[in-house]
Amino acid sequence: MRPAAIAFAAAGFLASAAAAALVANFAVNKLEQATERLTKTALVASGQSWADVRADGTLVILTGTAPDEKKRIQALDSVTAVVSSNRIRNQTEVAESVPAVAPDFALEILRNGTDISLIGITPEMGEDSPIHDALGSIDHMSLIDMQEPTDWPAPEGWASAFDFGVKAMTEVERAKISILPGAVSVTAVVKSDAEKTLLAQKLLAEKPDDVTLNMEITAPRPIFSPYSLTFVKNGTDATLLCEALTKESAATIIDVAKSSGVSDPACEIGLGAPTDNWAEVAIAGINAVNEMGRGQLEMQDSGITLISPEGFDPDRFAAITDRLQAALPEAYVLHPVLTKKPLPEDADSRPQFTAKRPAEGPVVLSGVTIDEISRQTVESYAEAMFGFRMVNDKTEIANFAPHGWTPHQLVALDVLGLLDEGEISISEEEVIVTGKGQVPNLQGAIKMRLDEGFGADARFSINVEQVIPAPETPDVPDPKQCEADIAALLAKNRILFPPSSAVIEAESEQVITEIAKVLNRCNTAWFEVGGHTDSQGGEDMNRNLSQARADAVIDALLSRNLLLGPLTAVGYGETRPIADNETEAGRMQNRRIEFKLREGDPATAAREAAALKAAATAVAEAMVTPDPPLRRPENLKTFTVDFLSETPQNSTSEETNGQN
Repeated sequence: MRPAAIAFAAAGFLASAAAAALVANFAVNKLEQATERLTKTALVASGQSWADVRADGTLVILTGTAPDEKKRIQALDSVTAVVSSNRIRNQTEVAESVPAVAPDFALEILRNGTDISLIGITPEMGEDSPIHDALGSIDHMSLIDMQEPTDWPAPEGWASAFDFGVKAMTEVERAKISILPGAVSVTAVVKSDAEKTLLAQKLLAEKPDDVTLNMEITAPRPIFSPYSLTFVKNGTDATLLCEALTKESAATIIDVAKSSGVSDPACEIGLGAPTDNWAEVAIAGINAVNEMGRGQLEMQDSGITLISPEGFDPDRFAAITDRLQAALPEAYVLHPVLTKKPLPEDADSRPQFTAKRPAEGPVVLSGVTIDEISRQTVESYAEAMFGFRMVNDKTEIANFAPHGWTPHQLVALDVLGLLDEGEISISEEEVIVTGKGQVPNLQGAIKMRLDEGFGADARFSINVEQVIPAPETPDVPDPKQCEADIAALLAKNRILFPPSSAVIEAESEQVITEIAKVLNRCNTAWFEVGGHTDSQGGEDMNRNLSQARADAVIDALLSRNLLLGPLTAVGYGETRPIADNETEAGRMQNRRIEFKLREGDPATAAREAAALKAAATAVAEAMVTPDPPLRRPENLKTFTVDFLSETPQNSTSEETNGQN
């Protein structure tokens, strides 16, 4: 063989070997890439992202540190599912395990009467736990147990804190008790400050030495009804019974009471005062009593009674009560009581009582009453009948008044109430009535009331004038004034609509309500509600829109459920402008709703309008004459056009239809 041939053959062999090696290397790379992609996808899908995989030829090498042995096995199973186990080399490791830590033990006990809740993580306590005995001691107990017991042993300080917290639960009906190892917190609500002090002392006495106690005990203030204060002063001695909103206000009242001669004043703290400035009002009343030297102050809620000593100067008492009244807030009502000295009994003293009602001014009471309670009763009855502060009581207390005297005084006031002006005087011998009034059958009504109150055997002298009351003229409002009032309302607030709409804007609902009230006042008058538009748009469209808006206004007025007079809606469209339609300001003024007072009967007007409309329609129809049918002249000639030659040819043929 020639050397050239040998060389050529060798070169071909070497080239083939190189090509085969190149193809084999390419195939191996592709296989490794496909294997890695497939196994990594399987690991991610199974949640084993901690594992790493690497392909080496046909081998798959699995590496990484698993959180635990279970995760390591799951990763291996995920790879085995996509690659033969013979090709897998498992080089994964398992992380070192962390020793378990005991939980933070805590128990919270919530108690509201017989309802108890247990919440928290506790060590295993078993059946002999003291909480079972404590719960059993509460009658009709309702338990919600949300404890999470564990197998861990109780930490140091837990047992003593737990026993103390459970015992504290039985001491108070409303509380939150938080138990931690060596510490207990008690948040409780009790009924009074005294109970608060006793509970705090008891818990401190029962607390173990190795337990820290944190207490928050509150006592809500009681509610007093009525809220009262009584201050009585007799010369140098004085007494005080009072209630106050706060300790500070109580201290202020007590300081004033001490300076007024009260040896050991005290005030209870509680809620229920009519105003926050109760203490200031009480001090003003105490000072008024001090100014008199003797007397009594009674406060019950917003009512204040100032009682003078017997025989106190009336003018001075009036000055004191006026100053006290000026110092009182508006919420308080002062009732001054001037205690009069009893009249001495002698042979010439005879009981008499007179009540006089002038044409103007207060009713004047004079004469005698049995005692202070009777005097106050008569005065209060008179104020209820004739008005507060419309009674001037000048009566005096006399212990020689006969039995039944006070009821007779009340009957006398009833009779005086029948008179517009007059006087009634009663004594043991007779009853004298004079005056005038408008009550029908005045003398008979007076006689009937006296018979009922004094008996038919009593002596009556009745000299009264029967006044015929003038006929009342009904207060009929002026419809023109109502029209002016509506115009004034619309001048301030127009009735607005969206463009091209008959829906009233929400902001115009208030003025609609005010107009309805005016129309209710003039509910016998007939009003026209006119709708107007500007000149933009077609005439028919504007007329229809204005009519719809006028109708909408009437519907809105009727929806107020008030008694209204007749209302007529008329749409004028653009026919009655009040401003220039060439400007925006003018067009805005022309878009309006107007209320006009109409005269006559609306039903008659409606019939007349309908008759006029029918007559106008008939006249319009009569004036319309139909056009005669069009006929072709008899000698009309037609032309025939030859479209090929475009030369018209004369023809004598005629059309036979005779119409267009």
